[in-house]
Amino acid sequence: MAINALRFQQNALRQMRGHVSRDPLLVCFQSLEISKLPMEVSSQAPRPTPAVQRRAAPVVPRVVTTVYKFPSMEPMSFAFYEANQLFLPLRRDILHRAVIYEGDATRQGTASTKWRNEVHGSSRKIRRQKGSGKARLGDKKSPMLRGGGVAFGPHPRNFSSGLPRKIYDLAWRTALSYRYRRGQLVVLENHIKIEMNEPRWLAQIMEWSHLGKSDGGSLLVARDPQDNLAQAFLGVGGHGRLKSEDDVDVKDLLKAGRVMIEKRSLDRLLRRHSRDLKRSPLMLLRLLRPPAIEPLSWLSRSRSIVMPLRAKITHPAYQAQPASTMPDEYAEFQEQPGDDPDDVLFNTLYGVRTIQLNRPKKYNALNGSMIRKIIPRLKEYEKSALASITIIGGAGPKAFCAGGDVSQLAKDIAENGDAGQATSKSYFGLEYKLDHLIATYPKPYIAYLDGITMGGGVGLSVHAPIRIATENTNFAMPECGIGFFPDVGGSFFLPRLEGSVGTYLALTSESLKGVQALYAGVATHYIDSSVLPNLTARLAEIVFKDYDNLETRLRNIDRTIEEFNTGLPPDELPLLAGNLRLAIDYCFHHSTVEQIISALRKERDARDTPAQIKNWAKRTLDKLAEKSPTSLKVTLRQMRLGLRWNTAETFNREYHIAAKFMQHPDFVNGVSARLIHKPATKAQWDPPTLEGVSNDDVEKFFTIAEGEESLRLLTQGLDYDRNPYERILGLPREEHIETVVKEKARGKEDLIDVLVEAKEGKIGVREKVEEVLGRRSEVKEGVVVWKG
Repeated sequence: MAINALRFQQNALRQMRGHVSRDPLLVCFQSLEISKLPMEVSSQAPRPTPAVQRRAAPVVPRVVTTVYKFPSMEPMSFAFYEANQLFLPLRRDILHRAVIYEGDATRQGTASTKWRNEVHGSSRKIRRQKGSGKARLGDKKSPMLRGGGVAFGPHPRNFSSGLPRKIYDLAWRTALSYRYRRGQLVVLENHIKIEMNEPRWLAQIMEWSHLGKSDGGSLLVARDPQDNLAQAFLGVGGHGRLKSEDDVDVKDLLKAGRVMIEKRSLDRLLRRHSRDLKRSPLMLLRLLRPPAIEPLSWLSRSRSIVMPLRAKITHPAYQAQPASTMPDEYAEFQEQPGDDPDDVLFNTLYGVRTIQLNRPKKYNALNGSMIRKIIPRLKEYEKSALASITIIGGAGPKAFCAGGDVSQLAKDIAENGDAGQATSKSYFGLEYKLDHLIATYPKPYIAYLDGITMGGGVGLSVHAPIRIATENTNFAMPECGIGFFPDVGGSFFLPRLEGSVGTYLALTSESLKGVQALYAGVATHYIDSSVLPNLTARLAEIVFKDYDNLETRLRNIDRTIEEFNTGLPPDELPLLAGNLRLAIDYCFHHSTVEQIISALRKERDARDTPAQIKNWAKRTLDKLAEKSPTSLKVTLRQMRLGLRWNTAETFNREYHIAAKFMQHPDFVNGVSARLIHKPATKAQWDPPTLEGVSNDDVEKFFTIAEGEESLRLLTQGLDYDRNPYERILGLPREEHIETVVKEKARGKEDLIDVLVEAKEGKIGVREKVEEVLGRRSEVKEGVVVWKG
């Protein structure tokens, strides 16, 4: 019996792995190595003799579905069923017969007459027997009187038709299988309930989970619907209906866009409609117990297949508490008193995990509460076999993330002195750990730069391998204007932008809007903001192979994003191009701020300088005059040293630089003047001029005292000196274009076609290549020749 049970388990798992399903969690489950069972039992085990061998029962393939928690729709566990319960082929004829049968059973005629025995009253004649001539009228039951009865008459017609029980049971299982195979059967935990009756909130939750009216609406089947749940569903309109398991029928299963059903209700309905089968629908639970596997989450402690993904939803009454405590090294990320429970929202859509910054009134400014939520969730997704892609975005129409909440930091320093400085240093430590985690994340991570993206928002996005700009993107690094420096990994990505563009952006706080972020190399893709929801839904359909490495997965995502190509904005060519780009490279390649200012003045005053460049030089000089002299010199030094730092050293160095700026008066003065005071005022810098900032003063920011604690990063061994996926996902860089120009003699159009084809027709490639060729090459005898 042990041998037969083991082989039964092996065969069922094999069939489950070979079985195709629309349930994405099933696809993930099939990829897990949970079935590494020995193919042969130990040779010491006694084998049954032929005389006692029994004929093995036919093995029925098994399917697995996911059990979700309502209303947060977080995946909680797996449930196993036989394929002849939830994976039957579609039989329209059987479904049609069942629907007609159910309709006939509820149909009744309208004709209704009373028979004499159904009329109550005396049998005495209502007229006298003699002398009236009306004795034949009879008693009260006479059909000649109103309300009387007849001897024989039509009763309401019974239109019900017959259907064999086996056919009706098969129709039930076919309807459930139809929903399962299309990914529209959502199994819920038992005893679903909500805390309060809020139809509008429930409708929003259903829309957000793609269960609402725009997705066809949903049918919720429960055994004993809670009163609050029933009342809320009465007010959600076309978003959904609620029925008890005793009232639902085949037509209901086919009518809704999605079917949500309690697991116990599904089990009971399958038992009720499986009497024609030899095997019980829940027999799998008794015969096939999945072996214990490693926890899918670093928060998990139980050796089961339950997944502790506690998705947060938009009502504080439904906050999910973690099932277990965090390891000691993650204790600093535990929720603290005063943390807003809803400043970050997490959602699950098949293999996609979305992170939404939810402080729209503050332009989604990043604070410690948000960081303490995001880091554990990213670690959760990293370990989970069910999470394939992580997408981060911002709530509201204006901003992705307008930066860190430095106003609060400046207030703490002004009010609490050293204690405030320590608090600020701790905040930057948390922020840089998050940014480094993103930079070294081993799974696809996508940032939607839809809106204002500055400061801390840059750290959340620019280290992602895929960064999507929209027409709303407004990218900038304004730190020098508040007495700070371009942190959040600015030491790494800014110096690695082409030419001196990174230094220019760092010192001047110049913004890049819309498609200009793509041309400058800040973004890897550009699409219209209106298609972002559709893109998210499309990405959720991607199922990666287990052996796909990160590069292969990113290439797959890259091609998928190009499906939503809406084209570039008309008549919007690269801004940092042509003469302006040459001027930027000339002025900002110098090693001191004084030399940069001198070069800008020369461009402003030269007679042969184009008017456009003169105006640009004048505006740039005015911008630099507003910045903190200390910030300018430290930032320029940072840009030069950052080229040598890898990702780990970048954030360690910036951690110490930030701590020193917390002790410098320019930070509090700059933040107070520019961000706290309304209206903004002119900051009083200390020292007020560049001459007052010596080289020794600058070097102190980059000197790490002996014994000073370094930043303990969350990942080790995944650091790099250059983004390994920039070449694959971004627009071609100048050095790559130079290589293609020099490797073979080509005409301009042929050269552009080669580079566009190499990028599979990616939008922006042609415009970028044309700009670079116009600035860095010339055509001689029909052949493109690189200058210099």
